[in-house]
Amino acid sequence: MDLPSPILLQILSTLPPTTLLYVKTVSKSFLNLTLDSEFTKLSRSASPASIIIHQFHSNRTNTLTFLKFVVDNNFDHDPIVDLDLQLYFPVDPVFLVGSVHGFVCFNHFFGDVDSIYILNPTTREYIILPQPQRVRKWPNLVTYGFAFDPVRFDYKVVRIYQEEIRDTNGFRYYKSEAQVYTIGKLGYWRSSVEHVMFCFGCRAYGVNLYGKIHWLVSDANGNELMCSFNLENELFESFPTAAPGYSKENCPNLRSLGVFGRCLCVCDNNADTHFEVWVMKEYGVTDSWVKQIVINNAPEYNDWLSYEMINLLKVLEDGQVLFLWRDDFLFLHHPVKKTLKMLDVCEGNLLACGHVSSSLSLKNFEVEVVNVF
Repeated sequence: MDLPSPILLQILSTLPPTTLLYVKTVSKSFLNLTLDSEFTKLSRSASPASIIIHQFHSNRTNTLTFLKFVVDNNFDHDPIVDLDLQLYFPVDPVFLVGSVHGFVCFNHFFGDVDSIYILNPTTREYIILPQPQRVRKWPNLVTYGFAFDPVRFDYKVVRIYQEEIRDTNGFRYYKSEAQVYTIGKLGYWRSSVEHVMFCFGCRAYGVNLYGKIHWLVSDANGNELMCSFNLENELFESFPTAAPGYSKENCPNLRSLGVFGRCLCVCDNNADTHFEVWVMKEYGVTDSWVKQIVINNAPEYNDWLSYEMINLLKVLEDGQVLFLWRDDFLFLHHPVKKTLKMLDVCEGNLLACGHVSSSLSLKNFEVEVVNVF
């Protein structure tokens, strides 16, 4: 029996990505439906949210683990779904930059050479971006962001190239520029005409919110700022964090930027007695910072909580918050019960971020050369 296209779209959008791969081979009409823009919107909303964990051990293992949220905010980890990049991928190691709509961005660098890969773990497709200009060379620094422009409907990789400048008195500061690659468009990197006198450091990735990529940065005077790169007009914007408790004596490597619900947040682990999370309740308004979470040191975790970088990964439906401690392990905090729970999924040398699986093919970006593994 023939079904109207809208009904077929609804049915197909609820299928798991692995099943959908087989369905697409059944007929050309099914394949065309899965390429429909409406299907893409439906499938994104229907796919269960998860966390993608990139594990890079010192013994050269290089794996992707997918952690799904199930009933009562428990976690479902199926080792069969884990992807061993070591078996298929052309380089090692690669480092997670971010995930958008099922596409995962990785960075690989060796010496002065930077390589960027966009991978869809579901379809086993990847593209290799061309080499950017201005090579990574000490003391200059590089950091990345990967995001979706909701106005122009473009996927963009942003490379922040930071050039160290020394004045006649030996004072050191950084001049930073953005290099942008739009997937499926021109096939080359573009450098922004705007430069900012900020140091972005070597943080793993920028934070996506409201069509912008955000970083914690420091200006030439050592003041901490929040810097964003607007994906639509490709311009920098900045405003002070001014989260109470911050001072120049704090170690910047113990403060991280994240998203709490639909708000920017700063995780601060500079204190002896506690770890805290500040949330900017109104975007861009300095006076709207609120101390949302305080985790006091206790004997059972006093020896590992303090003085390490902690990143907030996700706020779950019941209010529990998922964190990444350094690059070692994940833990859950229950703000009402005041409990911590370490997750026994994987440990050691890992990065993590939110992820929603998708069967959208990279072959839709006609400019790019798509590889399959």
